[in-house]
Amino acid sequence: MQKLLFALVISVFSFFQVNAQSVEEALQFAQEQFEAGNYSNSVLAYERAIYFAENTTPDTYFKLAEAYFKKGDVERAIRFYNNASFLEQDIEKKNDYIFKKCLAYLSINNYNQAIITLGAVNDFNNPEINLKKQYFKSIAYYLKEDYDQFQYIFDGYAEEMKLNDKSAYLKVNQFNNRADKVKPNLAMWMSVVVPGSGQILYGNWKDGLNSMGLTAALVGVYFNFVVQFSILEGYLVVLPWFQRYHEGGYRIAKQTALDKEEEYRSQAYKEILKLHPALY
Repeated sequence: MQKLLFALVISVFSFFQVNAQSVEEALQFAQEQFEAGNYSNSVLAYERAIYFAENTTPDTYFKLAEAYFKKGDVERAIRFYNNASFLEQDIEKKNDYIFKKCLAYLSINNYNQAIITLGAVNDFNNPEINLKKQYFKSIAYYLKEDYDQFQYIFDGYAEEMKLNDKSAYLKVNQFNNRADKVKPNLAMWMSVVVPGSGQILYGNWKDGLNSMGLTAALVGVYFNFVVQFSILEGYLVVLPWFQRYHEGGYRIAKQTALDKEEEYRSQAYKEILKLHPALY
């Protein structure tokens, strides 16, 4: 009986020893695969380590989240960023995990959830983290296209960071002001009244002149039909073509304006990224 008990103890001890080695090896392999860019293999190895580990550390959950993020499975990455931040006791690391989770939400255009996530950041008596939180929140509102809220938060951030005279900050305001002045509906109605004028207003000379030329030519054809045949024949033959090109022209005019607005917003966003707190 004593021999059997001793054998059982030895076998259980051996199992846990092998198990611990297996977990350690799996974690090492997972990191190697991550560094090699083999994110699917890295995910599988981290999942194996977590399955066999007695207690999973926040760092392991974080590394698994990073592997999922690199793999392109952002939803799964968010789940494990959340696990890591929940278990982490070190405030600095916890904040890092939360910012990573915020970025993950931004990458899938879930801007509201990104803003909510930032509420978990512990910035008490930490001006540096508070500024980073402001910056991330301003980014979320900008991508959400809530430009008034963005400007309010971003101006406060820029003032605290003393960025008001920086070139990038001035360009942000410059491009956003230009975007605010773009009027898509004005461009459309200009092309309704004078075909092509709305496109030309926002720099699309090719489509604008093309629209002018086509509609002018169709008007000439219409009057030619009226003179040679009748008003009815001119109406039946030419008007459908005129309507088609006229409508296409003013739709293009509106889209041209929207594209110009998007161009200005994109240029502003590039300048915003240059003002990240880590760069100052």
